[in-house]
Amino acid sequence: MVHIVELLAESDRQSLTLAEIVRHTSLSRATAHAIVSELTARGWLSRDPGSGRYGIGPDFLALARKAGGADHLQRWAATETRALCDRFGIPFFVARRSSSDVLTLAAHAFPPHLTPGSEPHPWLRDGSRIRIRPPICREFVAFDPPADREAWVARASESSRTRLRVVLDVVAERGYSIERMTDDHVAVIEALGSLDTMPETLRNRVGDLLTELSVVDYLPEELESAAADGIPVVTIGAPVFGENRRVVAAMVACPNTTLPLPELRTLAEATRASAAAISTHLP
Repeated sequence: MVHIVELLAESDRQSLTLAEIVRHTSLSRATAHAIVSELTARGWLSRDPGSGRYGIGPDFLALARKAGGADHLQRWAATETRALCDRFGIPFFVARRSSSDVLTLAAHAFPPHLTPGSEPHPWLRDGSRIRIRPPICREFVAFDPPADREAWVARASESSRTRLRVVLDVVAERGYSIERMTDDHVAVIEALGSLDTMPETLRNRVGDLLTELSVVDYLPEELESAAADGIPVVTIGAPVFGENRRVVAAMVACPNTTLPLPELRTLAEATRASAAAISTHLP
């Protein structure tokens, strides 16, 4: 199967007949026919009904584009996180959407005075993964289609849904999320990350409680009213867009401190601009 795909993917071959595939692969005609039939059914190959010739199919090309995009994401994520880290002296990471509802760490950078083992944020660990569920990952959900946004909101407790809907609109307009800094923030993230090990009923209840206990993001008027004392911020997350303007990753700054409002906005805009720069390099 792999040999046939490699054969047809070679740049100097646009398409081959079944007889040509048999000749190049030394497979029996029956075996080759069974393989190309399966590949055609899956969309990895396409067959011209007029000539009977086989070529690379649309689903394989789409998969190849995704793989290429992942490689581009990895490379540019590493470059951008290091540049931002050097500029601001705080950790940065890029979280990649590895499935419809799971994020994994794609790249991270630490300033010289920190080591990966000393950082306080639980996402900055190799192999970290977390579910896209309320109240976190808003920079991913805010740009989703309305039905997907509402499905995400529906997973939260009923008492927090109005706030979440408002926050998603703010994130979509502003271009980034702001995670409030609270004493129990790390515990909340750790708990959300461990929900997969719980029975479903308990998982849903714990998720609801965590959402109820967390004050989600900052609305514009809340930023202004808190400006005199500074804004406690754990993270700032900005979306990286891929094909069809789908959010495929996020650039995340980790100040984990109280910031004057002008400094917060400078950091947030730099994070958003870096995420936008990565987006331009993705297919």
